[in-house]
Amino acid sequence: MLLYAVHTIHLLTVILWIGGLGFITILMLPMIIRMEDPLGKVLLFNRIEQKFAPLARVYNVIVGVSGFTLLYMTGAYRDIFTFTIESLPLLFMAVVWVFWAVMLFVLEPIVVRKMIEKMQRSGEAVEIESIFALMNRLHIVLLIVSLLAASAGAAFAHGFFR
Repeated sequence: MLLYAVHTIHLLTVILWIGGLGFITILMLPMIIRMEDPLGKVLLFNRIEQKFAPLARVYNVIVGVSGFTLLYMTGAYRDIFTFTIESLPLLFMAVVWVFWAVMLFVLEPIVVRKMIEKMQRSGEAVEIESIFALMNRLHIVLLIVSLLAASAGAAFAHGFFR
């Protein structure tokens, strides 16, 4: 019973997290890119980011704790680094989770903010259009990779790789 509860928590949190990423990638970023006012673009994106980033961090922690708990409870932790067809979906999900943890807890709050502060101090002109275009492409790639990891998890859970 506990295994199913942990699995449900894991699944629902992944849905909330990747669903939010999909919402931002598919709806919000294209809408922001089409806006005329550069300042309005930055302000709207900042408001969205300030609401979703803390949630994404919480989701990342819950997904990680529940995912690694599932690995332990099922004994799959013994096989994750064997690089067999059965273990590759688990390894893929773990790698994607680690990547997101680094993005959410290290790169986004530290590197991106420092880069923006440096641009403000140096007085460099900021190319809002190119920044949002790059951000949109990055989000599309991250969404695709995240959906592939979720699909690998679903296939693994239903015995596709066994």
